[in-house]
Amino acid sequence: MASCNKRLPIAAGVLWLAVAVLAPEAWAAEIAGTVKDPSGAPVGGAKVELEAVPPSGTSKTAAADASGGFRFEGLAPGRYRIRIAQPGFAPLEREVVLGASGGAALEIRLELSTGRQSIEVRGGAAAHADPVYLAMRDAPPAVTVVVENVVLHRDSATLRLKSGALAFTAPVMGRDTVAVFSGEGELVFDPVPAMEKDYLKSITGEESLDETFDRALLCFTDHTGDEIRRQTKPGPEQPRLADILKEYRRRLRSRPDSPRSLTDSLLHSESMDNVEADILTDLYNPAQPGFFSAYLHGSRHADLRFHVKPRGVLPDLSAEEVGLINLDPQGEQEGILYLSHLKDELTAVKGLAGEEHRTVRAESYRIETVIGKNDHFTGAAALRFRVVSEGDRVIKFGLVPSLRVTRVSTGGRNIPFIQEERREDGSFYAVMPAPMHASEEHDLLIEYMGDRVVYKAGGGNFSVGARESWYPVVNTFRDYARYDLIFKVPKQYTLVGVGKLASGWTEQDFACTEWVSETPLAVAGFNYGLFKKKELDDPDTGTKIEGYAASDVPDYLSRAQEQGPAMGALSPSRLMDGTLVDAENAIRIFTAWFGKNEFGRIAITQQPQFNFGQSWPTLVYLPMSAYLDDTQRWQLMGHINNRLTEFVEEVTPHEVSHQWWGHMVGWQSYHDQWLSEGFAFFSAGLFLQLSRKSPDPYLKYWDHARELVLEKNPYGRRANDAGPLWMGLRLATFRNQGGYNAVVYRKGGYVLHTLRCLMFDARLGDRPFIEMMHEFVRRNLNRAASTADFQRIAEEYMPRYMNVKGDGKLDWFFNEWVYGTALPRYKFDYTVTAEADGKWMVRGKLTQSEVTDDYAMLVPVYGEIEGQMRHIGLVRIVGNRSVDVQLPLPVKPRRVAINAWHDILEQ
Repeated sequence: MASCNKRLPIAAGVLWLAVAVLAPEAWAAEIAGTVKDPSGAPVGGAKVELEAVPPSGTSKTAAADASGGFRFEGLAPGRYRIRIAQPGFAPLEREVVLGASGGAALEIRLELSTGRQSIEVRGGAAAHADPVYLAMRDAPPAVTVVVENVVLHRDSATLRLKSGALAFTAPVMGRDTVAVFSGEGELVFDPVPAMEKDYLKSITGEESLDETFDRALLCFTDHTGDEIRRQTKPGPEQPRLADILKEYRRRLRSRPDSPRSLTDSLLHSESMDNVEADILTDLYNPAQPGFFSAYLHGSRHADLRFHVKPRGVLPDLSAEEVGLINLDPQGEQEGILYLSHLKDELTAVKGLAGEEHRTVRAESYRIETVIGKNDHFTGAAALRFRVVSEGDRVIKFGLVPSLRVTRVSTGGRNIPFIQEERREDGSFYAVMPAPMHASEEHDLLIEYMGDRVVYKAGGGNFSVGARESWYPVVNTFRDYARYDLIFKVPKQYTLVGVGKLASGWTEQDFACTEWVSETPLAVAGFNYGLFKKKELDDPDTGTKIEGYAASDVPDYLSRAQEQGPAMGALSPSRLMDGTLVDAENAIRIFTAWFGKNEFGRIAITQQPQFNFGQSWPTLVYLPMSAYLDDTQRWQLMGHINNRLTEFVEEVTPHEVSHQWWGHMVGWQSYHDQWLSEGFAFFSAGLFLQLSRKSPDPYLKYWDHARELVLEKNPYGRRANDAGPLWMGLRLATFRNQGGYNAVVYRKGGYVLHTLRCLMFDARLGDRPFIEMMHEFVRRNLNRAASTADFQRIAEEYMPRYMNVKGDGKLDWFFNEWVYGTALPRYKFDYTVTAEADGKWMVRGKLTQSEVTDDYAMLVPVYGEIEGQMRHIGLVRIVGNRSVDVQLPLPVKPRRVAINAWHDILEQ
């Protein structure tokens, strides 16, 4: 069979027609067959016309089914002419003779139309794209209708096309998929969960949205086409609609090199939507309920997008199917205005934990990567996956668009794929030759090459740009797969991968290494440079700790050497010992508190960015600032920068803790990402408490966290005002740009810190909390955990006094801290008096204010005894009120205080 990367050796408009005469029965009287594209994939929906030769009455028509099959029955013997017209293919006409003794079985292969035969891929190869996709990609308006009060109800929205004109592109596989509108329209959107109403109001000032618009693009695979056609009548062609369609396509397909905002980045990442590819995904699986997307040019919001997508509006973030997004970089109302589950699914404000819409699940990757002397990147990835959904053919991957796919094959056979230009909607999709069935396993081989993955930073330093999409990946951070990674790099450099080094060798001018994961990993990464290496084995934890750093600094710091002898020698490798000691201490602490690190190895590596760190399974990036001493940082900053000093102290334990939080235990959606970042923030604080002689750095750590959550920005808003912890990265808005970092990291860390303080036992100490954390890791090892998973385990381990509502639940705590924004203010007045029996009594009044009436808390009380602040009691308080406090003590405390260890995030 000819490769799908080559033209078939026949003239345009001609097909290969195989005819077989069936064994006679009496009289078969039928013609049946299948329609396929040049690669052999079925062409569902193709229109097949049959007429007698010469014509003898009305011709017969049939539409090929999803497997490309068609059938004509009840035929008399004679000559027949078959015609097939399908967008994207050359028209076909062929005669068939039906004998008196049987029927004809046909296999028909269509040729691509001469208009567009392939997508050109840099690197020399021509990648054959799916023909149905090609037919849709630039299809012009075909049928125009007059619109008058067309109403479409979709989940929480009502879309009214009050007056104007609408044009459909040509049906694909017998279905309408795209329509463009010009006229007067209105979108009325009413959020369902109260939390989403509050969030929408915080952005727009209103709990619902009523937007008028004058033009729109509708893309859909549901029943929208039929619904509109029933409510409209044919109208004259309007050239303006073609111009509007062209402009929408230009805008939806444009990918900026530098995103202008968080929303811009989310919509135009390496897995950005290719609308036609998403339509194709559903067309090839008729069992799917279909999606609906409306792109509106509104009077107040020029690029407003409403989606109902059963596969997920933003699958990289969550499984939620309904979304309202305003793309307006640097605009005050830009953001994901609404993201939730289908209206009829919502049973609680917390959504549907555990729901997902994956097509496939990665089982293993074997990837060979070559980095050339000019930093050119070449790769081949062999992926084994298990099918999750039923009947799908199209698989979407995350792959940086600067890497151009040159070939995709399965079972040794090339298959179609989709990847537009890098500056367009260049996401990568593979099209399987037939519908896949749930639980099947398949193998894919994907070959690719390109640039913009690694960048020279000078001094033997390299930045890895495509950190999570340097290979074709599905379900980043959600699938735990085995990795076998082979790297070939110029021999003067060192490459550090995830997993364990299985072997190393040389090939001409290349240093080659193979890295194998002994446990499943959620993602794979690497670092690369002119590194020096140090290593140590920690016998207490059984962990091998490696350090990699360059001798020279990147170019942007090289001029700092000219500041004179006070600067000293800038050499990252010179200060590598300190980072290794911090890493070793962090691993010892986290092993004791959270459980054994299952990886058994960690590489602490330096990368060029000054204040950026990141963690991979078995591999950590540390910033340049972590490889400078105090004097050098002072010289570079021109002053003492306390925030930078704190960052440097925290960054190593924070990133090391991600071996547990993010890699051993993942997170289900952006709602649950605080289980990674908040837990890592808590872990860095724990490191400061247990590794420093004085408690001051630890107390300052939590006090600074409190300041960042509560301090007001130039708009008069606190980070906490951005919304609940549950809203995740959506907390970063125009008027609260620090909301995500302050709330998800710091308030998220406070949730764990407060639970620890509330669970502290005078006799057992931190043992109940430690046992809870061990169990959380054990149950969620190598899986994506949810907030609900963590709450269930916390409820199992909480002491009886934390059962505030008497229902065995911690809803009271999580509703306040994770799903709410109220922060209490406390006032505590007390006296200490001697009792007749020689003991002492603390009497006082605790007042809680600025909370809801049902806000409950257990407030820790401390007494300074023998020079130490000791836990002497808990006070239960609900709502805005005051309660009397009486605490007997055997000795007189020097002073009494609440929240002495910053136990509770308070105003």
